[in-house]
Amino acid sequence: MKLAIIGSGPLAILCAQHFDQLGAEVVLFQKNALGGNARFLLEHFPAMEVIFDGKKLSLNSLWEEQLIPVIKNIEEKNLTKAGEVLRVHKRFLHPNEVISKRTRMHDLFRVIFSVNPKEAILKQLEENPDMFKQLGEQVVNSLHMPVESFEDFDIVVDARGRGKSPVAMGPSAAAALNENNIKISAPLFYEKDIFTNFSLEGKTQLVVVGNSESAILTLLKCQEWLFSKPNHTLSWVTPTSVEKEYHNEWINTQLKNLLKVSNDLFEQDKIVFEKKMFEWRDLEDYIKAKIPKPIEPEAKLKIYQGYDVTSVDRLLDRTGVFATIESPDFRSFAPVHDLKTLPAEAILIGCGVEDDKSFARGLQVDEAGYYCLDADNLEDGIAGIKVIEEKIMAFFSRAQ
Repeated sequence: MKLAIIGSGPLAILCAQHFDQLGAEVVLFQKNALGGNARFLLEHFPAMEVIFDGKKLSLNSLWEEQLIPVIKNIEEKNLTKAGEVLRVHKRFLHPNEVISKRTRMHDLFRVIFSVNPKEAILKQLEENPDMFKQLGEQVVNSLHMPVESFEDFDIVVDARGRGKSPVAMGPSAAAALNENNIKISAPLFYEKDIFTNFSLEGKTQLVVVGNSESAILTLLKCQEWLFSKPNHTLSWVTPTSVEKEYHNEWINTQLKNLLKVSNDLFEQDKIVFEKKMFEWRDLEDYIKAKIPKPIEPEAKLKIYQGYDVTSVDRLLDRTGVFATIESPDFRSFAPVHDLKTLPAEAILIGCGVEDDKSFARGLQVDEAGYYCLDADNLEDGIAGIKVIEEKIMAFFSRAQ
């Protein structure tokens, strides 16, 4: 049985190891370095806790004790193939086509992937310098366009997980007004870009949008920055209540701690303000005229729960971006029909990711032999590998 696994994250590599141990001929297509989101999160939240094999582990422990050995094993066995998978379809079988007296499993799956010929050529040139003389520098430099290739498989497991397309910031997971028009030129950052391409340096006013775990991780990324200077402010726009519980308990705890710290600081600022107000009111009128009235404090973390971003705009004569947020009349935890405009130097969008519907559009819904491995947590994902095994074994006998 020849099995393709698409993805580079923890579930993809654990899936590859699992089916390799069962005797399948496994090919793991990796677009990025093995480790995926675990490698990515490790850089920012090494103390983040996850459940693995019924035990609570820090992300650092998971990486060192569980994932590194699997990655080494997979690479030593040459189970990986570098390249971005572009689409998956049957070799010839159309979605509504039927093969007489046979199932659709008769026709193999074709995995189309992109390879960079220049990288392959340069690697060969390092091993064989004489080849460079034969090809010439001009020929090598011309190999800059990716080339599509393919390989056929009995079974395909899509384990790309959280590496799919970011969800837009507007209501119903749709784009807010003008979002698509300005997102290339405006300081809008989505999902992983928040951690890889966005810098807090020089920023004083930010907006975070979303209620997914990535939005909470974004808040945690900004936590130290938020409380480091008096003029730093952050607005969090979420359609749900801040009481929402997430699958990851560490994230729940960290969010509660952040909200408590923010609230405690705001209460302290209000006490100081009230004291200054009493002192200012007791001053003689001629002294009041010389001393400004104390400014009422605002929370550094402003939370707009029950709101959606309905529009986003830029002004020609001002930097940054402006988010228009609105609340409906049916969310009990939000003001009724409220509308506000929030200025920001950047908007950080953590609304989650969505399936790439074009990836396997040539297949039937629930196509036999094509499985998606995705879960909100590692434990459920590992259980999903077992489910896929059971489905596969209904077609194929276990290798001896």
